[in-house]
Amino acid sequence: MQRALLIGLTFAVPLVVAASVLPANAAKSPAMESCSAEWKKMKDAGQIPAGQTWPKFWSKCSKDYAAAHPEEGAAAAQDNAAPAPAATSKKAASTKAAMAEESDSAGSGKQKKDCDAKWGSYKTRTGAHGWHDYFQFMAKCM
Repeated sequence: MQRALLIGLTFAVPLVVAASVLPANAAKSPAMESCSAEWKKMKDAGQIPAGQTWPKFWSKCSKDYAAAHPEEGAAAAQDNAAPAPAATSKKAASTKAAMAEESDSAGSGKQKKDCDAKWGSYKTRTGAHGWHDYFQFMAKCM
């Protein structure tokens, strides 16, 4: 009984701590804080138009906030834009490398058939199975 209680507390305490800490540390943008405060005021005063929902309000309010505070939006965009070209060029480079390595010559079909034939004996000999093992074998074979 005590052991079960100890195990239960061992798992429950970290979950409670994590659940209480995470919302307090959640990052809010200035736009989110401003729009949330405005939404709360409207809700408390009963001035929310019929059919208006938080997602619709947030969509419009965040755009209005960005237009009224371009310096904050530009700084955030600049922070986010810097890594994007590196990621794009890295992806493009890996795509080009993959395209350069592929050859669809007349021999590649025959080579695949030869490797497929070898796969059966390799599978029996090593106990390999599944797509992961198959693709690793094919990569080595071809």
